[in-house]
Amino acid sequence: MSPSLKRRATEDGSVSPPPTKRTLIQATTTNSAIANFFKPASQKEPDKTTWRVVDNSLLVCNFDKVDEFASEKPRKVALFDFDSTLITSASGKKFAQAAEDWKWWHPHVPTKLQQMVADGYLVAIISNQGGISLNTKSKTVKSDQKRLVNFKQKVKAVLNQLDLPVSLYAATEKDRYRKPRVGMWENLLQDQALQLANIDMQASVFVGDAGGRTASGMYKADFACSDRDLASNIGIRFSTPEEFFLDEEVRPFARVFDPSIVLATKGSYKSLTPILNFASKNPLNVIVFCGSPGAGKSTFFWKHLEPLGYERINQDKLGSRRACMQAAEHSLAQGKPVAIDNTNADIDTRAHWVDLASRFKIPTHCVLFTASARLCEHNDAVRSLGGSSMNPEARLGLPKVAFTSFASRYRAPTLKEGFEGITEVDFEFAGTEEQTELWSKFWI
Repeated sequence: MSPSLKRRATEDGSVSPPPTKRTLIQATTTNSAIANFFKPASQKEPDKTTWRVVDNSLLVCNFDKVDEFASEKPRKVALFDFDSTLITSASGKKFAQAAEDWKWWHPHVPTKLQQMVADGYLVAIISNQGGISLNTKSKTVKSDQKRLVNFKQKVKAVLNQLDLPVSLYAATEKDRYRKPRVGMWENLLQDQALQLANIDMQASVFVGDAGGRTASGMYKADFACSDRDLASNIGIRFSTPEEFFLDEEVRPFARVFDPSIVLATKGSYKSLTPILNFASKNPLNVIVFCGSPGAGKSTFFWKHLEPLGYERINQDKLGSRRACMQAAEHSLAQGKPVAIDNTNADIDTRAHWVDLASRFKIPTHCVLFTASARLCEHNDAVRSLGGSSMNPEARLGLPKVAFTSFASRYRAPTLKEGFEGITEVDFEFAGTEEQTELWSKFWI
């Protein structure tokens, strides 16, 4: 072996690799932290990070350092995503493998944040952290607790290195705190005793990697647009890490769903006349709805069919199809027409209601709701999280599988199934000014 390639023995007798094979790991300690480690317990500085949990869902961390600009109004606010914006994994893997598996996204990051604080910005970290759980009754408590401990240790190391007055908000559930919903932002305002009037919105910014950027050349498409959508919901400027820290040019982006476009596009009720004529010509009948959860079926019933004396048959309310069938039979026997307000995605399910109408020797009509899957998910989120004015029946939010299950079972209804007619209804939002403002936000 050539002398220049000899490996050096370590004190324990092992052999260290050549310098070119060594992995560079970014240090996550500061000189003050090292000095503090060797101090007697009575002289050690207290932990500067404090933690609290809001609504068993939102994890909040504050770094205890005096904010010299706290009393100044209006405040300029700089919000940052955490992973792939301020830090990334040191191992190069998509997801960090341990608490110490992190490094700055770019060496400019800490310097830039220090400058933001020096310029009077209130700096906070706003992050979705679905990989951790605060649920102490989970079936996977042990693994959940390990991930939570690792996350806290990583956050503590990052904030200790920054040594700045920074707060971190981490949404762990798919609730009102999860981006692009504004729950974390509202909690930040409450913690800082700020009103919107106290904030310089034009100078404020949100920086995150989920900007909805499209694929171009060497660049991959972003996995989501939630960071850009949150900035839009708040009403502040959005920037990607590349634009903010590296002054790179703005890349094109596209949103999969934009509620403002839906509001600007009037739905079509031009086919409503046939179903109203059907109802007037057939005082006893069965109307079968077909549409995804969140497509507007119940709203359509209350607006157009309830005033005509129809009985609403809804499985969410009654619990089972058998209960729905019994309720429908009872109403028809009493001479009341019925509307089947269920998803009725497939032919076999709809056949039960066509057969029921046939037994009573009355006609049946299908109302097909055409709202897209993303629009339906948006409606469901607004309904479950937008407050009582948007959710008079106090419905809970639906899991993703509710929408994917409908899509997999859906077969378009046809007259061959026995319907006298089929009415297609496009979704069109209608509400008060306050409800419209809520609905126009990004929720998914």
